Amino acid sequence: MWLLLWVAATLILIRMLNKLSNGRCYADTVMSGKVVIVTGANSGIGYATALELARRGAKVIAACRDDERGKAAVSSIIKRTGNQSVKYIHLDLSSFDSIRKFVKEFKSSEAKLDVLINNAGAGGLGRKKTADGIVRDMQVNHFGPFLLTLLLVPILRKSAPSRVVIVSSILHKFGTIARINEENAYGYFQTYCNSKLCNVLFSNELARRLEGTGVVVNSLHPGQVNTSLYKATALEKLRSLVLYTFFKSPEEGAQTSIYLAVSDECDLVSGRYFADCEEGNMSAKARDEGLAKRLWSMSEQLVKLRPEEAI
Repeated sequence: MWLLLWVAATLILIRMLNKLSNGRCYADTVMSGKVVIVTGANSGIGYATALELARRGAKVIAACRDDERGKAAVSSIIKRTGNQSVKYIHLDLSSFDSIRKFVKEFKSSEAKLDVLINNAGAGGLGRKKTADGIVRDMQVNHFGPFLLTLLLVPILRKSAPSRVVIVSSILHKFGTIARINEENAYGYFQTYCNSKLCNVLFSNELARRLEGTGVVVNSLHPGQVNTSLYKATALEKLRSLVLYTFFKSPEEGAQTSIYLAVSDECDLVSGRYFADCEEGNMSAKARDEGLAKRLWSMSEQLVKLRPEEAI
């Protein structure tokens, strides 16, 4: 009985905090003529972000792993916005070959890139390693986006002023970079926290390396978001109902991503961490430049970055 009361009280507190801190992007920026990549745009925060940017007139590239869902999302966005400049390109962050193929296809059709939103992420995919030799959750959440971003840096620099937006989490505060590519070194939750710390460290170090280029880089915490409304099993439907009732909607969770992508206030802001459309407090570990440099070096080695691709 006490456990149920504790759970109910916790959910009510989460709901109250989400409502009290539910920042919104009020910028009326028009994005016509801008080219934006949103990874994981087929559902959840990614879909809501892509939808809003399409509404503002941007040419949106939905970069998703599942062809059927990716194409369906694009069709839905076009139908809801009337913006015909929305297209799908396959991207599987658990495959470095897929990432390189995506970048090649994107560059073959687009002359510039104004905003890259590294939104896609996952948890509980398994702690076994991918064909690239990386723990799967870590590759999807950090090492894949790391490679993707570095391969796109040249076109971002050419397109400056441009922006990189990296979706992290408040859970980065519980992360570590020690032994992050060892199978079964951590449980699913800790692995997720580790990957989110990597997101912020990467964002901060990338911002330092791109200082003065016109490319700004920021990370963010979207809040506690319900991103699984439509599941098949009764248990998942019950879970979704709880999430729907107490957590943010994907549209609410997308607000900070949208803010960092469009707001004039962010033109010269780089290397910061945001929540609810305002600057937040990153952990001491996330601010550690030495730790960020160690992660960068490790990441370059694990993704097998070529010398000419380094920045």
